[in-house]
Order: sequence, then structure tokens, then C-alpha cells
Amino acid sequence: MSKAILLLASLLLGAASCSSSEIPTGHERPTVGSLFDSEVPPQEVDIRNYTILSNQVAGGGAISAEQVATLPSKGYTTIINLRFEHEDGVKEEMAAADAAGLTYVSIPVSGSDFTLGHAKRVSDAIAASPGHVLFHCASGGRVTAVWALTRAIEEGLSPEEAARVANEEGCRPIPEPMVHRVVTELQAAR
Repeated sequence: MSKAILLLASLLLGAASCSSSEIPTGHERPTVGSLFDSEVPPQEVDIRNYTILSNQVAGGGAISAEQVATLPSKGYTTIINLRFEHEDGVKEEMAAADAAGLTYVSIPVSGSDFTLGHAKRVSDAIAASPGHVLFHCASGGRVTAVWALTRAIEEGLSPEEAARVANEEGCRPIPEPMVHRVVTELQAAR
């Protein structure tokens, strides 16, 4: 919980320090600070490495079908899953999301093949969600890496800044090769 309070404080301080030229006018795509924002942060879900990533997005590890059924009562409207359909519990999760009336977005990636294209799909799914989003994989590692790329896309982060996000602001520490992939994906796009 203290991590969530620190994140909220840093988001508020960051928003307070924005210049008027950084604030969207409505004609350009909003940044993470506004795109992934709501007045109330997501309610906690008891999953491995649960972390509030923004006021709209929470991330973490695998979720059970029983837990999926509770998400609408907590304000969640969308699940973004980075796991493959053959991974344990994914088919049950998909069925539970459908039964609960949740939007279910499947963007399967491994820890070594995620791309800016995957991050763009995540960004689009978050932007389309009318409520909170649960963004997850098995442990939170893939979420951490793809979240860093998503933030880079939305905020125009440099490869080095995105690496810092991957190292410090995700669901859990990730291996150096995953952080390196975040950097190389951004460098290749330049």
C-alpha cells in the first residue's frame, strides 16, 4: 500500500510541475498522466506482485477465475493479459471475464519478444477502457517491461528513461535482458 501512496504522490507532483505546453489541448493524444487517469485509483486485487501503475491501471501476476468475477464490483472494466492461451488458467480466465461482462484483451508475449507494437496495443486498450484496467501476466515481469514501453510511447520517454521505469516502477524487478530489450526497442524506433 505504501508503494501505491508513493506512486500517487509522484503522479500528483509530476502533474503539478507540468508546463502548459505539456498539457494536451484535445487535438493531440493525451499523455499517460491524463490518458491513464481516473479520480480514484484501482482497488486492490489479491494477486502476485499487485501494483498500482497509474490511477486507472493496476498490474501484477496471474488471476484466478474466481478473482476475475469480483473485478466489476471493484470498478474494473478491462483485463489486459500478456500470457499465452496455453498457460495455466488462461482459458478459465477468459470465460470468467466474459461471464462478468469485462472487456478482455489478449496480447500474448514472452519475456524476450515484446515490442513497441505490443505496447501500442496496450495503450489503445487502456484508452478505450471506461474504468479500471487489470494488466497482468504470470508474475508481473512482462507487465513491467511492456508498461515501460507503453509509458515511453505516451510520454515520449528516452530509452534511458524507459529503462529507469522498467527498473523502478513496475510490478517486480525484471532481469537485465528484459530492461535491455526495452532500450533496444526504443533505439530501433528512432
